[in-house]
Amino acid sequence: MLRNRELSFTARGILGYLLSLPDGADEDVRKLADKNPRIGRKGIRDAVDELIAKRYYFRHTYRDDRGRVRTDTYVFDTPQETFSPLPPVPGTGSATPGAAGRLPSVVKDLVSKNETKTPPTSPDADAASAEEREGDNEHTTEAARLLSRLGAIDSRLKLSARQAAALAPLAAEWLRRGATVAEFTDAMVQGLPPRVYSAAKLVGDRLQRKMPAPRRLWKTYVDCADGCGNLLPAGQESGICNVCAGIVPPPLFVELAREVESGHDLLGHVTGAGAELIASIRARKAARA
Repeated sequence: MLRNRELSFTARGILGYLLSLPDGADEDVRKLADKNPRIGRKGIRDAVDELIAKRYYFRHTYRDDRGRVRTDTYVFDTPQETFSPLPPVPGTGSATPGAAGRLPSVVKDLVSKNETKTPPTSPDADAASAEEREGDNEHTTEAARLLSRLGAIDSRLKLSARQAAALAPLAAEWLRRGATVAEFTDAMVQGLPPRVYSAAKLVGDRLQRKMPAPRRLWKTYVDCADGCGNLLPAGQESGICNVCAGIVPPPLFVELAREVESGHDLLGHVTGAGAELIASIRARKAARA
């Protein structure tokens, strides 16, 4: 980049300076001109136009949750054929020669106030089918509620209703994977940078980057409604057990059958259905013999 003769020395110097700044630095043409009075504002603007023409420098204009027009500026160390205004994780790219990485972004109001562009919604949300969204409605509603209350915990994370709704499907995946409300909240609010320029982008980045692994779901059991003391099969939340329903014999009868099979004479001590079961087992045993 520094040896690209298609760029003026001024353009190369400005680009090198911008790349050295931390993510979210507050910089624009006016401030650059104030720091370099010999070049002047027109010289700075012409150099920036060079960088835009050679696809090192990109601007993305949108309205924030307060309705103000803002512009995010993205700079790269190599020309970009394509550009997405919503990078998954801001930061440096791969060290492989020739591979362009996502480099620090410079955030500042740079355009006139009559522009009304808005950032695009996540393609993952558009791809979800209506049936899946309906089935996950409970998780999505709870996720939207958790996202909306982030601003009450830290004002820098205040999201509009539209932003919370756009991020809700991704946050709902946290709940489906077993994350608790406390774990979700801590992941969003802990370790924030000193200045947050876009709460929606920061939360969206953390939702993806800190997504927890799915947790094991433990089986739950419910007592039989007849009060026999037996447990219902896993997944059955009401009703009677298989013993009370007559599907399987009581455990006592099964034990008696085992005693008979082993040769113990228990018929004289058992009456009713137990005696009938023992007699039936003995008859089948005699028939086999």
